Amino acid sequence: MTKLSLFLGLLMLSASLVVTGCKKDENPASGGTGGGGNQTPTGAGTLSAKIDGQNWSATQISPILPAAIASYQNNTLLVNGTRVDGATTSALGFTITGVTGTGTFRLGVSPGTGGAQGTAQYVVTTAGQGQTWATLSQTGNSGTITITTFDRQNRIAAGTFSFTLERESPAPTRREVTEGRFDVRWNQ
Repeated sequence: MTKLSLFLGLLMLSASLVVTGCKKDENPASGGTGGGGNQTPTGAGTLSAKIDGQNWSATQISPILPAAIASYQNNTLLVNGTRVDGATTSALGFTITGVTGTGTFRLGVSPGTGGAQGTAQYVVTTAGQGQTWATLSQTGNSGTITITTFDRQNRIAAGTFSFTLERESPAPTRREVTEGRFDVRWNQ
């Protein structure tokens, strides 16, 4: 596991642990669930998609934090969002390397493997029990993330994504993530 993948996993786990005691707030800035609208990117801190055909949107878990957070350092963009549904917390996130502007980035098991430029994960935790699905393709064909806005001055990244996630144990399962959208502002 690369350091970047480990960092993403730890970030998702940390976010899920933080929110277990927080009140669920809806994020009206997300443009609805499961894909959002065609709004001008503002760095609103939104992340949404359809996971296996079901709408999923990150929820605002703190009045001072957006629903989706981002980090950009050394040309690597990390985006993560967390959703709380009663006793279940889920987190969806991705990491892309070599980001210097807009473009389409291929996902796989790790950056550099089979031409992959990034990875993605989906974590679901219920009653302390967690399951993780990740991009596992050795050929860099797990899906893509397209960055349509990359504004260094205002620290805004926005775009779309779709990918297939897999879990190898306890039994192999897949998750299809489609109609994904993100509009985030990264920290300095």
